[in-house]
Amino acid sequence: MNDVSSKRKSCELAKALLTNNEDYLDTVLALSYLGNNIHGQCWETEFHIFGLITSETDHLPLKKVRQHYSDEFLSKSDSEIQETINYYSTQVHAACTDILEKYGNV
Repeated sequence: MNDVSSKRKSCELAKALLTNNEDYLDTVLALSYLGNNIHGQCWETEFHIFGLITSETDHLPLKKVRQHYSDEFLSKSDSEIQETINYYSTQVHAACTDILEKYGNV
């Protein structure tokens, strides 16, 4: 994915996170990846929070593998995901806003 495509995709995902938390972990992981693609690494950039959340939640199932887990495990995972959403909501909102301001005209 080239730099312009990465910036456009990051705006698309940032808009999605600002409106809902559907597929939260997948979206956060994708934004971390895009930040690495754009900057070489996401740390100390507008994508930093997504790298942090990805690192802290790497034990939780992404959408593509959820079907392989028990309802009990998914319930516990979903509770942890919701706690993560609540804890980082302000920082995620700020990062998404920064991404849209920085790359919205690309």
